[in-house]
Amino acid sequence: MGKQRKFLILVLILALIGFFGYNYLYQDHRDIKTETSQLEITAPYLLERFKKNDAEDLLNKTITVTGIVTDLEEGAITLEESVYASFNESFSNVSVNQKVSIKGRCIGYDELFEIVKLDQCSLIK
Repeated sequence: MGKQRKFLILVLILALIGFFGYNYLYQDHRDIKTETSQLEITAPYLLERFKKNDAEDLLNKTITVTGIVTDLEEGAITLEESVYASFNESFSNVSVNQKVSIKGRCIGYDELFEIVKLDQCSLIK
């Protein structure tokens, strides 16, 4: 009877570890569109902060970036050749040389292309 009880306790502990481990690893995805922006910044200033290594606190944060559109492509916008913003949804009524504000998650700085990257972006009206 002692061995069965120890085995049952071991199985219960392993099941609990498995349950909490799974929930930790596979959390719900963030909905950046509904999150409140933690910072409003211009595109050139955001790039400058990353170049000076003063932007680590912005990684994985929801931010709003304002700037002039310098490049448009399928599902992405480049602001002032400083910020590359990728979108999950289609956008319209945006043209080159137009000033826009974009909310998205800051995912980092690409040193090769010297550009800050945002994902899950949405246009702010």
